[in-house]
Amino acid sequence: MSLLRLNLSALTHNAAKWPLPGKALLGCALAGLVFVVGDLVYLSPSRQRLHQVEAQEIALQQQVAQKTALAASLEARTHQLRLMQAKADELFSALPGESEMPGLLEDIARLALANGLLVENVTPLDQQPRPFYGVQPVQIGITGAYHDLAMFLSSLGGLSRIATVHDVALRREGKLLRLDLLAKTYWHAQSGGRSGQVLQGQPFIYDSAGLRDPFQRLAVQVDHLPGRPARAPDLARPRGVLETLAVDQFEMVGTLSRGRQAFALLRAATKVHRLAVGDYLGPDHGRVTAIHERSIELVELFPDGQGAWLERPRTLVLNLNS
Repeated sequence: MSLLRLNLSALTHNAAKWPLPGKALLGCALAGLVFVVGDLVYLSPSRQRLHQVEAQEIALQQQVAQKTALAASLEARTHQLRLMQAKADELFSALPGESEMPGLLEDIARLALANGLLVENVTPLDQQPRPFYGVQPVQIGITGAYHDLAMFLSSLGGLSRIATVHDVALRREGKLLRLDLLAKTYWHAQSGGRSGQVLQGQPFIYDSAGLRDPFQRLAVQVDHLPGRPARAPDLARPRGVLETLAVDQFEMVGTLSRGRQAFALLRAATKVHRLAVGDYLGPDHGRVTAIHERSIELVELFPDGQGAWLERPRTLVLNLNS
């Protein structure tokens, strides 16, 4: 330590005798040393605080941008909220002020009678209170044909009162089908007893025309016989109503005789049609060629893809369950 102090004293004592370049170099070294020490002691903490402040400034600028965008869309959001509130109020006002169980039971009986169904049971269940509305479930069991049951469900959804259908179960019972379902009606629990008017939307109307009963047997088609060359059909001939339905949608339910002429009775959906030999059936230019007691035969025409036509026989058998 004393040696370092001695060298330093000697250095400062001899510095006055140094040439000008040496004095300048020594001054620069001392100035650099002072700058480095000042930077480490005073400037470095300030620089770190400056970086922190700049980062906070960037974060604040991002928040300001987000708040500005939110404020710009506030009017649109407020308008959307008002529309949603008005829609909710409109829906709640459509609910009746109290349970309409008697009216629902009357509607169920009326719809079942109109569609030719047999009501097996109608059991009202316990009411289910909700925060803003009440629910009244009803267990229903009815029996009938497939398309008649579908028409009943379609009509139930088009009632003037709000009713929904749940837990639908369908099973066969002999020649008919058994339908079990849970219907629910609703009322506004805080409406003060006033009855609103149900908003009628576009109702769904079930149309059985062109639809096949999936619980009935399909027509028997003789596919193993090859097509035979045939004359081209008259494409300008006006098509009949029975030619707009697929042959699979028909089932033979019986025959009818008038003198020597025999007729076949075919059912499509809920309608029964009478056909004689020579009548057309199906979209493939099908024509009845023979009528037997338990079946009918027809011939259909198909293009062979090369400009010619082929004829193919087909058979509809009697449905013994009809």
